[in-house]
Amino acid sequence: MEQFIYRIENLSTDESGRKQVVIDGDEQFHLSRVLRVRTGEKILATDGNGSTLLCSVLKISRDAAVCDVLEEYRDMNRAPREYLIGIALLRPMSKMELALEKCTELGAGGFILFDSERSDRVRPRLERLEGIIRSAVKQSLRSRIPRLQYVESLSKAVEGSAHFEEKIVLHEKSKDSLAARLQATAEKKSVAALVGPEGGFSENEVEFLAGMGYISLSLGSARLRSETAAIAVSSVLSEY
Repeated sequence: MEQFIYRIENLSTDESGRKQVVIDGDEQFHLSRVLRVRTGEKILATDGNGSTLLCSVLKISRDAAVCDVLEEYRDMNRAPREYLIGIALLRPMSKMELALEKCTELGAGGFILFDSERSDRVRPRLERLEGIIRSAVKQSLRSRIPRLQYVESLSKAVEGSAHFEEKIVLHEKSKDSLAARLQATAEKKSVAALVGPEGGFSENEVEFLAGMGYISLSLGSARLRSETAAIAVSSVLSEY
């Protein structure tokens, strides 16, 4: 049985009391024209906020697909902890796109993109990036669509992640390992992790983050590109 996730836009109840999902717009086009799903096949539909429905396609028209709801799930394939990845802006934008796609597949719950002293001055196309995130949610069969924010400074990124229990900044000079710290802590605390631009954060920025409660940790001795570091930290946070 093939299953594909579609964003729930319309959930209703028919005359017999059965719940139904109506899929239209771009999602319906993808279902009928790209994947060529037929009546009787089963799909997964999510509202992007933790609710996922196993559905059977009842009928497909030119503008919409009507599906019967068979089962309901909550927080399917959710990561063992809540975590946010903050990434300094990168150029070309394909680096940012790769990082957001793979971090979403691994289970990141949200993203903050921000300007830093050494980051490239580029205005992110949030609509395109949000589309990449939604596609990654479908690919990984997750039930929550990560929130994407863009802020214009490191200090605003810190403000946006203030409610997380643990706050870390990746710093290649740190002798403390992220994986070792997480392995030594049994409790699955929520984590905000900040990744610097190519060349890393400046010393002034590292000092500022330390003053705001951020702990400097490393991913090992290898020097990683920023997009690789974001994916690696997401992998570690989704595992431990």
